Amino acid sequence: MAEAKMTTTRKTPTTAEHALLRELTVKTRKGTRRLKKYERDALIQMLAVKAAPEEFDVRNLIPKGSFLERIVRHFEDTDISYALPVMHVVMITASFLTQNGACLEVPGVGRVLPTLWTIGLAGSGSSKTLASEEIDRIISRGKGLPLNRLATGCTDAQWIVELNDNNGAFWFQDEVGKTFKSILTDGNYRRIKPWCLDAYSHKPIANRLKSEKNKLVIDRPYFTFHGLTVDETWRDDIDLSSMLDGFCQRFSYYVAVPRGDTDIFDHFLYFEGPKVDPRRDCLAEIWDALCDQDGACEAYTLNDEVLPYLKAWWSGLRQSWGQSALPKSFIRRIGFAVLRYLMVLHFLLGKSRRPVDIETADLATRFAEYHFLSALHIVQQYDRAKTSRIQVAADARARVSDAGKPVTGREVSRALSKQQRAQFEKGEIGEILSVLNQIEEMPGLFDATSDAREKSSAIEGRRDEIKARLLLNERKRNERRLRELCRGRERSNPASHLYRDARDDLESNVVQLHLPLTGTE
Repeated sequence: MAEAKMTTTRKTPTTAEHALLRELTVKTRKGTRRLKKYERDALIQMLAVKAAPEEFDVRNLIPKGSFLERIVRHFEDTDISYALPVMHVVMITASFLTQNGACLEVPGVGRVLPTLWTIGLAGSGSSKTLASEEIDRIISRGKGLPLNRLATGCTDAQWIVELNDNNGAFWFQDEVGKTFKSILTDGNYRRIKPWCLDAYSHKPIANRLKSEKNKLVIDRPYFTFHGLTVDETWRDDIDLSSMLDGFCQRFSYYVAVPRGDTDIFDHFLYFEGPKVDPRRDCLAEIWDALCDQDGACEAYTLNDEVLPYLKAWWSGLRQSWGQSALPKSFIRRIGFAVLRYLMVLHFLLGKSRRPVDIETADLATRFAEYHFLSALHIVQQYDRAKTSRIQVAADARARVSDAGKPVTGREVSRALSKQQRAQFEKGEIGEILSVLNQIEEMPGLFDATSDAREKSSAIEGRRDEIKARLLLNERKRNERRLRELCRGRERSNPASHLYRDARDDLESNVVQLHLPLTGTE
């Protein structure tokens, strides 16, 4: 009897990670490679959070009666996402403060500059450039000096010369995805990446020019950065490996979701009619008043409550964002950006003459959480076609659980349509459920809309007490503060009357109140 020939075969992995992500690859200098285990694990967990569109509505961050709310109202009669003008105002403010010497003094940390680096993603045809141009048009109507801006499209040799000549300037980059792709892959731009990494921490950067014997050295480089890109093309320009790289993680991100109350067919023209120019002039007048407020471009300090509040907020993230799949390097840098936001938001609230208080600190943390959600959303979008099956299984699993049935592979399969079941290989749903069960045990993943905003219980009562007091008359307090700034400017400059003339168009039924709100006046 002939001896049977033994053969060995390599068993194809059947875990959910491999079944769903085995076709995913990332680009490298040597070609392409499959995802490593830690990358597969992170990507699967990222799919477990699915934020609702309203989570990205920037109006949730806007104090009533503030300058930012007036900007939002200026854009009401368009279909432009409110995030675009609001964030451009934030970045213009950061650059204005940077260029005029503002800083935040934190004992032991030193001076923090308001050098925010932010990237916005919006859909194609969402009027990204128009929104920025409209804000620039409003600011330029003011009496202040124009912002110094860095030139764009420079090779690395040109870029360092440009920064040397305009250190501290505003780098506004449209189509930033294309620019970053060049920085990461094109030899003519490759030195910009390491220079930016050093500039983020204000470390010296240098370059020896061919025409000169001595090196060009910038001892303390710094600038503010605002980039805009098309959401649909970002992943084509920046692959997953690059997104998780230290360069891209230096930036905070925001997602400008489409508005639900209108669309492009409601607006043939933007900003038309006799009231538009007076409204622009009024907004420019308020901007000038903010720029002229006492202490606007000086050293900001924190009152005694703020640093303990921020520390407790940061600790509270451990059980929410700390257990999510958002890489810790994103969380760390967005968290530090809160210090930069303190100056920007305190300025925009018209409170520069006072130490930064809890009202401003709470607003800054909410902007940070907005950036957490946005960064996670962006990373979740990588290769959605191959990974969306996890979300399909997760949704079916939730329906089975809500119906009181046992959450098994068979029950989840029955909850799917015939077309949905056809997407899965044999045994794949069971493997997905095992992964989802592990993920659900981590707080803050499936319910990120609530847990991601949890504050430390140690200060919860104090925070709620303060917020209740602040919200009681938020609109009236902020409108009163802006009125007083503008009236103060009128007294020093009698020709300045635009705010008074156009005030009725921007606010109505406002009663001026004098309330004993310590630190929030």
